[in-house]
Amino acid sequence: MKKDLPIVAIIGRPNVGKSSLFNAFIGERRSIVSEIAGTTRDSLMEQINDLGKIPFWVVDTAGLSDFGDNNLENEIQIQAQVAMENADLILWVVDGRNELTEDDYIIADKLRRSKTPILFIANKIDDGDPSKAYEFMELGFGMPETISAKNNFGFWDFAERLQKQLVEMGYNAKDYAETEFENNEDRRDEDPDKPIKIAFIGRPNVGKSSLLNQLVGQNRSVVSDVSGTTRDSIDMDLFWDLEKNCIATEVDREANPAQVKPFKLIDTAGVRKPGKIGRQNFEFWSSVRTMRSIERADICAILIDALDGVTHQDLVLAGKIVKAGKGIVLCVNKFDLIKEKSQAKEETDEREIAEIKMWGEDLDKIRKDYMWYLHQKIAFLPWAPVLFFSAKTGKGVKDLLGTVVGIAEQRRKRVTTANLNRYIPEIYYGHVLPSAGTKKGKIKMVQQVDSNPPKFLFFVNNIAAFHFTYKRYVENKIREKYGFFGTPIIIEFRDAMARYRGNKSGNSKTE
Repeated sequence: MKKDLPIVAIIGRPNVGKSSLFNAFIGERRSIVSEIAGTTRDSLMEQINDLGKIPFWVVDTAGLSDFGDNNLENEIQIQAQVAMENADLILWVVDGRNELTEDDYIIADKLRRSKTPILFIANKIDDGDPSKAYEFMELGFGMPETISAKNNFGFWDFAERLQKQLVEMGYNAKDYAETEFENNEDRRDEDPDKPIKIAFIGRPNVGKSSLLNQLVGQNRSVVSDVSGTTRDSIDMDLFWDLEKNCIATEVDREANPAQVKPFKLIDTAGVRKPGKIGRQNFEFWSSVRTMRSIERADICAILIDALDGVTHQDLVLAGKIVKAGKGIVLCVNKFDLIKEKSQAKEETDEREIAEIKMWGEDLDKIRKDYMWYLHQKIAFLPWAPVLFFSAKTGKGVKDLLGTVVGIAEQRRKRVTTANLNRYIPEIYYGHVLPSAGTKKGKIKMVQQVDSNPPKFLFFVNNIAAFHFTYKRYVENKIREKYGFFGTPIIIEFRDAMARYRGNKSGNSKTE
């Protein structure tokens, strides 16, 4: 059975309602919808968790066509070809109100040679005669699913058909029951003997492939100064001796399982800022696969170029990793270049972070200033460990896997309910008492209901009194007492009396 979240791509000629279908999937107007062909200029993707038991990524490819000087026929063929090579399932959309066009036949000819499963959709069908759908059977893809994405006509029946198709493709709902973080209080802890999956995440040319090659001791990933060399996610298995800090074998693992840990290393393509990605792009699909790699990883190593510092895209990636509930370690790569600057007498490199003086400075002081800089730039990750190394020379690289093991242990950590409840008075009276109007909020009970990532459920008397800032305070107090470094934790407040008021949902607030 397949466990990676499937990638579902929406394709079709311009102005058939691809963006409307994408918006129907996510439940909001994210893509711009217009009668003008080619309105969507940026490809979008979103993880869908609430349209069945099998979650999936949905990709709006409307932005993959360039309606400038390039030939539209070629653009449509590129769109279909790239989707076939990268998506697990294709949703092919035609306009159900109008006659088929030459572009529709072009796409049909391309898809006919595809091995990728296809769901054929006639959109905008409630604005015309539903019987017109029979006319589309001449394309050779059978009777299309009839919907109106804009008005949600037939959408839920189509969603059921999509789930059935995913099952036929080998996806199993049971494989994803443990990946959902919403109210999953009965999930068992993961086996600590399973390989720890580490995804190397970052912008192009920050040294992800070089780092992986240093860890495995051979050139398994292509390394080049040209950004974007890695276009797909590459998995490698590794046994690591934590005591000797070196590569081990499976025989060593069997002889000393406590000392030798298994890892699965995931080298991903660099993720560019959305505006930098071409509309015909192949790189966009690399970013799609990177997001899927984040989902299946346990811990993500965010690589930062030591001389470029933290960019907006690094912050975006960090936010996505936290949202996915994955562990994080911040890796400042190319620190050898900073060492060269600290020893140089004259400035020879224009790249330098304004907040950190490097020329002629002591290396320890530079490292200390860099830590301060990181905590200022990525203020929402004070709990993430920071490593400085050079993937090119290997200096400091071996500290990474030991740090990852520590994060994995923190993610599996359980705190007993009795211990947590003894800590309530210190949490409650250590801050201004929460309130809503004249009514005070009070914590009745707390328990850890999940791990990997850790999740804490607070039962309170007045849920409206516990604002966002108080959740931050509670999270900080839990970390202060119990640690949980390197991993996000989920804080949820639930009305302690909800069950007696007939509120089955619990009227809860989640962090």
